[in-house]
Amino acid sequence: MVKINENQHKIHVTSPTYAWEWDAETDIFNLYDANLRLISRAKHKPLIIGAEMFLDSQTSYQIKNDRVSIIYQATKNASRLTVSWFFQMDFISLEPLLLESPVDSDIAQIIYFPEMDGGAYKPSMYSHYAVVPGLCMSTSINPVVDLHSRLSVTTVLGSGAMRGPGLTQQWGLPAHYFCTFNTSDKWNAIGAKALQSGAACWGLAELPQGDFRLEIREIGISPVLNLRSDIWKHKPNKLGFSFLIAFGENYHEAIRSYYKILQREKIIAPKNISGKKKDVMLAPQYNTWGVESSMAMNSEELTEEIVRDIFNKLQRSGMKARTFVIDDKWEGQHGELKHDAERFPHFENLLNDIRGQGYFIGLWAAFLRCQNPAALGLDESNLLQTPAGKPLWLDHQTSRYGIYDVTQPIVQKVLSERAKEFVRRYKPDLIKFDFGYELPSLDVAAPADMNFAGERLLQKGLEVVIGAMKEENPDLVIMYYGLSPLLIEHYDLHSPDDLVYCIGDYDLETNRRVFFSSLCGELGMPTYSSSGYEWESAPDIWFDTIASGTLGSLHCFDGDESGGMPTDEVIAKFNGLAAIARNQVVFQTYPVHAKWQGGLRAGFSPSWERIENDKTVLLALRTHNLDGKPAPKNYKDILHTDVTLVVASLTDDGISESTHLGIVPFGDGSCTISHTPLHNSATIIEHYFSGRATKTQVACSNSRIEIKLQQTQNHEILEWIEIIFEKE
Repeated sequence: MVKINENQHKIHVTSPTYAWEWDAETDIFNLYDANLRLISRAKHKPLIIGAEMFLDSQTSYQIKNDRVSIIYQATKNASRLTVSWFFQMDFISLEPLLLESPVDSDIAQIIYFPEMDGGAYKPSMYSHYAVVPGLCMSTSINPVVDLHSRLSVTTVLGSGAMRGPGLTQQWGLPAHYFCTFNTSDKWNAIGAKALQSGAACWGLAELPQGDFRLEIREIGISPVLNLRSDIWKHKPNKLGFSFLIAFGENYHEAIRSYYKILQREKIIAPKNISGKKKDVMLAPQYNTWGVESSMAMNSEELTEEIVRDIFNKLQRSGMKARTFVIDDKWEGQHGELKHDAERFPHFENLLNDIRGQGYFIGLWAAFLRCQNPAALGLDESNLLQTPAGKPLWLDHQTSRYGIYDVTQPIVQKVLSERAKEFVRRYKPDLIKFDFGYELPSLDVAAPADMNFAGERLLQKGLEVVIGAMKEENPDLVIMYYGLSPLLIEHYDLHSPDDLVYCIGDYDLETNRRVFFSSLCGELGMPTYSSSGYEWESAPDIWFDTIASGTLGSLHCFDGDESGGMPTDEVIAKFNGLAAIARNQVVFQTYPVHAKWQGGLRAGFSPSWERIENDKTVLLALRTHNLDGKPAPKNYKDILHTDVTLVVASLTDDGISESTHLGIVPFGDGSCTISHTPLHNSATIIEHYFSGRATKTQVACSNSRIEIKLQQTQNHEILEWIEIIFEKE
């Protein structure tokens, strides 16, 4: 039950999940967790750049049912700004602003929770930690930011990152949320961690007509909505953000709550996934991009012969991938969605040959890039325009291209037709959708129809392109890097690409990205592992991904950047994990032995638990944490192990009840598995890289079974161990 009380110019709101209070005299609000520990505090009044009349205002408020409205009345005219909060049992809704003014203002930006410092402002939302998924493309800056470090940056939480302020941020695009959590005032004092707050996740409930940014400066943060109606002379139909604030004992659980509440409140709908589509989503992948990178190819250098050579080397390696993805550079010109006929004279035959050998086909495309509008019957006016009224041209390697303005009906028609023809002609099973990070901010360029500006522009592009492709093939799988639940109807598979800035840290960075993307499994969007560009780190990457989705490889079979070559031992790990991977796309993943604070430890997890229908169906357990310190050898009385391993149920039952299990060990040793049904024995089948399998019988005792784990036997390399419990 939500209770709202007012007392001496203060409003107090309490629920079983949180508490909120606001002081009318200071205009400061505080946000608390269920145990009344401070999560964050901030100055309340937004700053509207372009409508500065509210810098000098009088404050009042209204309470109606479970809604509190705080009103700022400008002292120099009749302008009013209303900020409304709607309180429910387990979340808070911060609603779009209501601006009533006789003055017609061009609004550049809306700054939430600013503190005026002379004629300037600084962010005022204080919390010891801010959690910003995808803050940086490398391991240079942890997404869990200790604000006392005084990091000063504007980062992007929405669709576009490379044509605006801030860091180069790609992998989490779009995220559409951030989190805060707080320590006690004396965070190093005796017992201080017991006083640390739970977390709040500030997530969007709808996409705004502006760019979503987060400014971090001076031990504070401010969400920023970049509108630039001063440039484009457009008034958005809603002013400001629509935030849904969810809570959890830590930021992982707060994000989980945000996703759950969006589904429960029917803001987003569960995905409808066919059996064929599920097969493609979960199929292990091999992608040509690693070879293209290793050979430092320009766009015009990839040929049909090179792709055939890559495919042949994949097959000879013994890697049991089921999807072959041809990445960048197969196209002639961006925007036409056609292969280069000179470099790929038999492209469709190539695809048919690969498909005929039992593989799904994946194709990369940056659908909204356009090199030559005239080739499609368009012109430069059909591209996104700069404030000078000129098309925005971008450069990448040897390509120069603009961006389709997908808000124009003629562009929608042409792109839809091209997208459908692309699917009919090439029959891809999976699309690696690239592009969103290239969307320019409204400081740089804008579409013709500003109703789809900002965060809505990518959504419109997805509706046009993906909508058309899925009309042609409803089972088509779309893979993209994006943590936003608001676009879940368009994306099917999350990709943590690209690890290009993470040399030396491919495994650590993947672990951190999976730490956040694993939550998307609750939305029906598994994570594809990618791999980085060196063979040595690949087994750790696959280990960290198997609880949350499917496997992937970008590796070059001719060597990597360190001179490393693939080994049968590494390929065997891929095959073993592929054999025991779960076959569901909706699940919960929980970090095991994770750390929640620290610039080096926070946002990583050494081990993982996967749950389906309230049953633990997969455990990926390391015997040591990522810093090398020993981890507990027991987990929930399900498993005891002295070696790093993955164990999975191969039925719909949990590990302790299933009659069919699979294990992939990452060393020699033994493990003991608790098993509830009474079985006298089990058949152990060891599957080897050579294709040979051996069978033995193992006795069960006291509802437990002990398995010996050996990586090699008689010089043969183990892929995985199958356990079949004998029925009574």
